[in-house]
This record gives sequence, C-alpha cells and structure tokens, in this order.
Amino acid sequence: MNIDFFNLLLEKLNVDSMRSIYLNAVPARRRARIDILELDKIEEKFSEKLFENLFSKDSFEIKIKLTNEEKNEKIEKQIQYLYNEEINIFREEGISSFSIGYPIFVKQSSKTKSFMKSPLFIWKLNIKRSKTNINEFIISKDADSDVKINKVLLIQLLSENKMNFLNIFENEINKTEGIITFENIKNIIENLKDEMKLDISEINEFKLEKFPDSVEEINKKGEEGAYIFQGAVLGLFKRQNEGIIQDFNTIKDNFDKYKFNVGKVDDFQLIKNTSISTDSSQQNVIETLTNNQYKIIQGPPGTGKSQTLSAIITNCLENGANILIVCEKKTALDVIYEKLVELELDDFVAILSDVSSDRKNIVKRVREFEENINKKIEFSKFDKDKYIYSSTEYKNLKEKYKNHQKLLENTLSKTESKMENIVLKFLDGKDYKEYYFIDTEKININGIYKILDLLNAIVKKIGSMEKFRNFEKIYNEKLKNISSYEIFFSDIIEVTEDIKNIINYIEEGIDKYGTKFEDCSGVNKLKVSLFFIFNHKLKDIKTKWMDIGFKSIKIDEFNKKYTKKNFSKYDYKIYLEELNQFHEILSEIEKSRQEFSTFINYKKEVEINKEDEAFINNFSKYIEDNKIENKEEFLISSYNYSIIQSSNLKLDKYSDFKINIEKIIEHDKYIRENQKYRIKEYWHEIRKRAILNLSQSEEVKVLYNLRKNAKYGKINTLREIICKDSSFFKNIFPVVMTDPNTCSSVFPLEEGLFDIVIFDEASQLKIEEVFPSLMRGKYKIVSGDIHQMPPSNYFGMEMDSNNIIDTENIDDEMLFLADSESLLDYANNLNSDMNMSYLDFHYRSKHPKLINFSNAAFYESRLVPMPAKKEYKPIEYYDINGKYSGRKNDDEADKIVEYIFSDNVVMDNKILSVGIVTLNLEQKKNILDKINSYLNNNDNERNRNRYNDLVENNFFVKNLENVQGDERDIMILSTTFGKNEDDKFIQNFGPLNNTEKGYKLLNVLVTRAKYKFVVFTSIPEENINIWEDEITKNGNNGKGIFYAYLAYAKSISSENIDMENIILNKLSKSKMKNINATYDKVEKEDTKIVNIIKKEIFISENDEIIKNYKIGGFNIDYAIKEKDSENIKIIIELNKTDKFLGETSSRSIIYRKGIFEGMGYTYKLLDIADYI
Repeated sequence: MNIDFFNLLLEKLNVDSMRSIYLNAVPARRRARIDILELDKIEEKFSEKLFENLFSKDSFEIKIKLTNEEKNEKIEKQIQYLYNEEINIFREEGISSFSIGYPIFVKQSSKTKSFMKSPLFIWKLNIKRSKTNINEFIISKDADSDVKINKVLLIQLLSENKMNFLNIFENEINKTEGIITFENIKNIIENLKDEMKLDISEINEFKLEKFPDSVEEINKKGEEGAYIFQGAVLGLFKRQNEGIIQDFNTIKDNFDKYKFNVGKVDDFQLIKNTSISTDSSQQNVIETLTNNQYKIIQGPPGTGKSQTLSAIITNCLENGANILIVCEKKTALDVIYEKLVELELDDFVAILSDVSSDRKNIVKRVREFEENINKKIEFSKFDKDKYIYSSTEYKNLKEKYKNHQKLLENTLSKTESKMENIVLKFLDGKDYKEYYFIDTEKININGIYKILDLLNAIVKKIGSMEKFRNFEKIYNEKLKNISSYEIFFSDIIEVTEDIKNIINYIEEGIDKYGTKFEDCSGVNKLKVSLFFIFNHKLKDIKTKWMDIGFKSIKIDEFNKKYTKKNFSKYDYKIYLEELNQFHEILSEIEKSRQEFSTFINYKKEVEINKEDEAFINNFSKYIEDNKIENKEEFLISSYNYSIIQSSNLKLDKYSDFKINIEKIIEHDKYIRENQKYRIKEYWHEIRKRAILNLSQSEEVKVLYNLRKNAKYGKINTLREIICKDSSFFKNIFPVVMTDPNTCSSVFPLEEGLFDIVIFDEASQLKIEEVFPSLMRGKYKIVSGDIHQMPPSNYFGMEMDSNNIIDTENIDDEMLFLADSESLLDYANNLNSDMNMSYLDFHYRSKHPKLINFSNAAFYESRLVPMPAKKEYKPIEYYDINGKYSGRKNDDEADKIVEYIFSDNVVMDNKILSVGIVTLNLEQKKNILDKINSYLNNNDNERNRNRYNDLVENNFFVKNLENVQGDERDIMILSTTFGKNEDDKFIQNFGPLNNTEKGYKLLNVLVTRAKYKFVVFTSIPEENINIWEDEITKNGNNGKGIFYAYLAYAKSISSENIDMENIILNKLSKSKMKNINATYDKVEKEDTKIVNIIKKEIFISENDEIIKNYKIGGFNIDYAIKEKDSENIKIIIELNKTDKFLGETSSRSIIYRKGIFEGMGYTYKLLDIADYI
C-alpha cells in the first residue's frame, strides 16, 4: 500500500465530510433544511412544542396542518419536499434521515479555514402525511430513537485539534434515561468551554435563535472564536461516516502494521452448488468465484445481479464460509434478503443499518439461540447421504458433458468452420465414403487452403484440371529441360512434321510392300540383308527405311534435348504406336501453346513440396474420375469429414445423451431444493459448538446483555459485543448485510475478517468510503455496471481547489487509482489478481423493446432479453411543446399529473408502481407542487385513494442523478427543456451533455421500467432529428444519444418499425438483423437436419419446420409451427459449442429448457455427435 494513495483517499473523505449537514447545518437556501422557527409561521409556537416533547418524552406524535396561504407557500412547499425526500431515502437506505439538530457549534477549521457549523445533538424523527387529510403532516419520535451525538464533529475535532470529547458527552448521557434535557446540554457545553475557549455567557436557558439570511454573519462571529449558536435545523441527516473516518485514523496511526493485502488465501470453495436457479452467465460467477482475489461482476440493468449474489451466498454457506455484503442502498439488500427468506435461510442473516436500534434485535436473537441450543432440530425432508450422492453424481455428469463438448469443440475447431456448416451443409445427405480421405495429421486447414489457392490459380491460368494433369504428365515424363520457349515450340513444329512424315512413310511402305517391308525393320533386318543385292524391290524398301532412319535422327535429337526418351525402333509396330502417341502429345502442346507456356512458368515460379504435389495430382484425378464439379466445397468437406473420422468423437460421444441430460436436470433440481437443509444442518452444529465454547469463558447473556449487570456496568454496544469475540458472532450470523459506515462502526479493523466480502451497486460506492470494508474481506466480489452512474455527487462536485495534500510529487498511478469515481472503477483499474464475469440475460423488462436501445448503444447487443408474454406498446411518446421558463416546464408537469391520476396507471384493477424522473431539480419540485395543488383542488375520495395507493406502491419523483437502483412498472420522463418565451431552444441538458459520462445517466434512466416507459417532451423535432449527425460525430454520448433515444421512443410509440431498425443499427457497433423478423424458412441446405428432425419428432401434415426462430433475445436453431398460424409448438436446439461449452455447458441446457418450457413450448436438444 502506498501512503500517498491512502492520504488521497483520506482527503477525499474529509472534503465530503465538510460538505455534509453534520459539519455544515445552516439551512440557507437548501430545500431539504428548515429553520425550525419557520414552522411557527404555520402554527404558533410549534417549535417550542416540539422541543418540549424532545426534552421530556421518549416517544410522541404532533401534527402540523398546512394553511395553503400564499404567505406560507415557501415553507409549506419545503415541508412537502422534505416529506418526499425522506420517503425516497428511507426506501433506499432503510433508516429514517428526518431529524432535528440543536444547538449549533461554530468553529473555524484549522486545516481548511472553512467554518464548521455543526449540531451537537441530533434527534431522529419520523414524518408522515395523513391519509385522510392531505394537508396534515404528523411528526413523531419512537421510543427506540435515542438522541445521537454528532460523532462526525467529534472525530473532526480529534483529527484537527487532538482533542477527544467523546467521554464528556457519553458521561452526561449515561446519567439520563435516554431523554436529554437542556440542562444536560448546558452541562456538556460547560465541560467544553475551557478546552474550546467557548464564550457561554449567553447559554443560560433554552432558547431558539433564528438563522440569519447570510451565512457570513455566523462566520464573522466565528472568526473571534468558537461559540454556540442556539438555532435548530430540521433536515435530512443521512448516514454519518464517523465509523469510516475512525477506521482511517486507526490505519493512519498504525500504517506499518497493515499489509493491505491478505496475500495467498485458502480456496474454501470445494462445492459449486447453489439453491438458486441460475443462467449460464450467473453460474459462471459461481464456477470462478475463488479463482482470483478480486471478482468483478459486470451486470447490466436487470440481468439478475441480486439473483447472482444470492447464489453466491448459498454456495458460500454450504462451503462453510462467512459473508459480508456491503451496499449503500437498502433496496438492493432487501432483494437479496427476501430471496434468503424464501429459502428459509434468513435465520443466518444479520442486517445492520443502525448501530443502536439493531443492537436490541441482535442481542435478543443470540439469547434465543442459546436458550434453544439443546433442542433437537429435525430436518425431516433431508437425507444427507442422498444429498452427498446426488452432488457427486451431478458433478461427474457435468464433467462428462463438459468433456464431450470440449472434444466436439476441439475436433471442429480444427476446421475453422461453424459446426452447423460442417454437419448440416458439407455433409448434407451424403455418406462418408463419398468423400476423399485426407491425412489431417500431415495436412492442416491452412494446408488445405494453400492447396485450394494453388488449384484455383492453376485452373485460372490453364483452363481446366484435365489440361493441368496432361501437362503435368508430359512435363514430368518428357519436358523438364526446356530453356527457351521460342526454340522449343520451333523444334516442336519441325519434329512434329518429321514424325508425321515418318508415320506416313511407314504406313505407305506397309501398304506397298506388305510383310516384306515389315521384315526389313528392326530385328528382321539381318534376316533379309543377303537378299538385298538380288532383289531390287528389297533395295527400294531398304532405301525407304534409310530415309526413315535419317528423318528419325532429328526426333532423337529432340528427345535427347528435352525428354531423354528412346523409341523402340527394333519393333516397327511399337515404334509406330510410340510415334503416334508422341505426335498427339506434341500436337496438343502446339495447340495449347499459351497455356503450356503458362504451365511451364508456373512450375518454375511456384515452390511446392512433393507431398502437396502428390496430393494435388491424386486429388485432381479423384475429382476427374468422380466428375465432381465444385472442387473447393468438396475439398473442405472432405477435410472436415476426415477430421471427424480421425477424432475420437464418434467413439467417445456422450453415451446415452438424452438419459444423462435428464439426470443432470434431475440432480440439479434435487440439489436446489435440498441445499438449504444441508446448510441448516451444518450451521446449526457450528452455532451449537460456538455457544458451548463461549459459555466456558463467559455467559452469553452476560456479554449480550439487555441491561447492565455485575460484570458490565453498562449496556454493551454492538461494537463492544462483536469485538469481544468476532468469530463467535460470525458463527452465529455467517451472513452480514450492512452499509460501509455501519461496517466500520461495529466490526474490528482486521484484515481478512470475512472469507468473502460482496459489494453490491459498486458503481455507487466511493472507494474512500468502502476501503476499510475491502480490507475486511479475503475474497472481494465487486458487483455493478461500468455503464451506470457513479456516486450521486460525481457530476456536480469537484475536489476543493485548496487541497490539503500536494499532489505534484505523487506517483501518477496512485493519483489515477485514488481518483477512481467509484469502487467499481477502482477495481477495474487494478492490474493484479482480478477476474471479470459478465451477466448476459436481461429479466427486468417485460418487453424487449424496453432494453433494445441500451443493448445496442452500450452493451454491444450482447444482452439476451426475455420475450414479451403478450404484445403491447411498451413505450409511449407525447410531444407537449411546452414552454421552458424558470428552469421548469409547467405544461409537461400538468400532463404528467393528469396521466398518473388517470387509468393509464391501472392494470387488471390494480395500481401499478410509478416513478417520475426529471432533468433538473426545479422540474422535480414543480411536479411535486403540481401534485399537491391537484389534490387540494380536486379533494375527493377517489383522488386521495389514488395518491395513497401510488405512495404505498413506492411512488417517487426524482431528478436524473438519483434514480440509480430503482425500478417501477411505469417510468415517466419529463424532458423538461423546450423553447423559452423568446422562442429559442437552448440545449443545456446539464450532466447529460457530459461527453464522457453523460450516457450513463441516460442508460440508467431508460432501463428502469419493467412494463412501460412514457416520455413527455417539449424538445423541438428539428433538434431531435440531428441525432444521427451527432452520433456520427461524437459517438453514443452527449446530446446525440439523448436525441437518439427520443427518436427511438417516438418510433416505438408510432410503430415505425423502419425507423426503429435504422436507429438500432446506427447505435450498434455490429449491424443487427431485422429485429422484427421472427423466423426464416428452411432451405435446401437444411435437408439433412430436416430429415433428422423428422426422424426424431413426429410432425403432422399441418406443421412445418422453420429455422432461426427469434423470441425475445433468443435465436433458436429450429422450431416446429403450425402452417396456418404463428403458433410455435416445439423448440429444437443443437448442442452447439458456442452455446454449450465450458464449466457452465450443462447449466445452459438446464436454463434454456426451463425458460422455454416455462413459456409453454416443448423443448428438444439434439446431440450433434449422433449425426456425424
């Protein structure tokens, strides 16, 4: 670990803290903060009543009713805004942030020179809206909500001034029964005055001061020294980072003691089972979970990240590992927790979000475990031996199928052709004996293509393989020594004429002299020589033979020069035959003078080894003899055939394929249903031993005390309990779900404390806030999406210019890592021991068109969306043409309010969940105000019920930056911007215009809808229409991608399929086929597979086979449908290696079979090895 990197993270953490409400609580113009005295405008002395309750009761409830008077409009809108924001934060984080802070400690920071204006105490409150009176709000406090010390302030003072005041606060609070009074506050201030040099002359009695309009008034007095301002601020006090800051301080003080890397860790993962039904990409995460110390799960929107994390948890539990899950958003943790509840494994989970309130629940549960530890637990449904047998068989069968597919892939990879081409095209309808066998050990696919090139060049230059073979024969036997083509062809002409004359002489001699002429040739010449002088006829014959002999001299010279050929002159019959053959050859060469010259050049220029030359000659003869027309296809087919025949594939194929696949599915189902019992049995024994072991040294109930006892003079905090014996806690609760600060607040800073730490929504986690949590895990699982939004302040905040640290001499790599926008970004930037897994199947959208845009624009079209169960219009587009004035658009807001109170949000008599997103805060506030106005102006039971139903269904109105992690049935977008009152359109879309990161905001926005996305826009059409030019110029980013989405939404809404395809193809890096074409007709090349399908499956006269059937994001090889309708009955897939390969090959089968049978199809998988 580099100390500079650590200090950079610490600086980022401190800068964020200085901006928080804990260190800067002045309301000023902030919407989410109210000076408590402002509420007195609505109800007289309301502030006094609130503090009377705070100082005297542990729980209470008071009401405040809005007046709807113009003079109170601002403050009443603020109350409604606070109420809506509180709901949103509570849904996300699971704890109430609505609180009041009092009094305000003012001091100038010795480091940054800025002024701290921090409440000393914070009371957690609740705010609700009356269901019967929309103008009435209820502010309450629960008995469990103790007053909080502002520990962020105390840590800041400790860091800057080395002053620890925690004991002063705690000692005073311990004197109370959970209710602190003004007297307690005054006593604490009295104890602080000397150390902090406080002027407390005015702190005599309780009072409330009004915050001045200008912050400078408070700061100016602070320049004279620290002081107490008796103002109270009502606001949203989100989680403090005091635990994280304390961890950083601990690391800083003991830097050399930490390794910051667990080093080599034991691989605890002996079993790869899960209780969750996973797809192949999710299962890949399980299979490779412990291959590296860092695992990144790249999960685009709606791809089942929570499902995957739940699968990881069940796998780790069976393997005896403990798990820490860290996430800022309670909504994300809730999804995982609910899955564990379904599996009846929630008993092993500790959810920690509030150190104080969660303590009581943890203590009670541990005490109950101890009381019931000796009770025998029967797992009646669980047969341990059968489970172990099933797991072993499952593992073996999966391994066999994986090896089968690997053999298939290895065999076919040598061909460099797609499997379906090899099996279904090249081998179409033919027997193996019809192909030419090739020794694939000597000639590989590159050699085949080289030979093809040679053959093609030959045919192109010479005209045909037949001519080539003739020339080759002539060349090899007779004409290897040609030096000059001109002389050679001149000699050919001359010698051809001589041969012709000799043939004529012989034939004439035979005709004239008959057998006597024959007797004078060759071997018979001596026999008749004595009679020559007595027989004039014989003299004539001799003369003729002499003429023939003279003329043959030139032929002999030609042969000597070119062919080394000797004619059989001893026998005129053989001689005549040889002359005729030679004449034919030379005549052919003369006729093909140009081609032969080309052939000779080719032989001299091309280097070809003897093996290839022999192969070409033999193969050429084969295709001639068998009259094969397409030599190229035949050669490649023959090679593929030879590959398959030479491999062990046909011998080692997955025997009993269908039976074994059924067994894999059967074992998978059994393991998923019974793993939970195996987990329960294992961890029950672990718990039992842990409690017995702890009891030997300390009573469980003494440590986990509900009240102070003889050993512990106070109630032990959750951190004290856990730190006393963290192993015990982990054995009782092997799964812990928490946020970064609570993690730091309750667990000891011990490296590798947990076997595995999981970070969900990692693109939203700041590296400086989760760094201590990272240290606590041996294996780190970082789950998120690089194409989604960074933490919410990324676009709006930069580091202060007056950085405490001088970065000039810091290593660039350390700066780069420390400047990571999120934990996900940091993990992606790591160069060591990191493995990436991708999730490929999209489940959220009920219609593929809801995800197709992002899939094409940002995910390279790799996502596979689920098919729509019914056809409907998933995107609606409304051109409002409203005016943009005062940073808002009233027309759009009015139409949206009208929409949510109409039947558009009702389906099957149920209110759908609805979320509204705006492009700025003003429009968000405007819509909320419009909703309140609508309710006031149309106050009736129907509208009240509609509003209450929407709220109960988690209705929200948010600006663009805060919608990450949400999903709703219907998402509504107000694009907000339009022409202003001067009829001008200014394209200032804020962070959307960011040319590097703006697309992430859009991506998150348009992927939130499960059922429908609705656009209300006033952006002029002429601006939207420039989307293509902008994309061409700047890529899928900035305003271009925003305009492209609006154009896409309009095309879906207006059912303009052509435009829809144009947009998607423009956005996609690889051209997409017509996404609206659902299947193709089978063709001649499909004959073999069609015959196979007909053999395997009964097909009636009313059915037909189709191919490339598209359903959702799936492309099915073949299917059977009714001829007269679009009704698909049977889905047929081949076990192709691009779909079924590797560790998850069998999982792909299980997943696809489950998906398609769940849709009502019959699913058939054919093993291609059976048909080759």
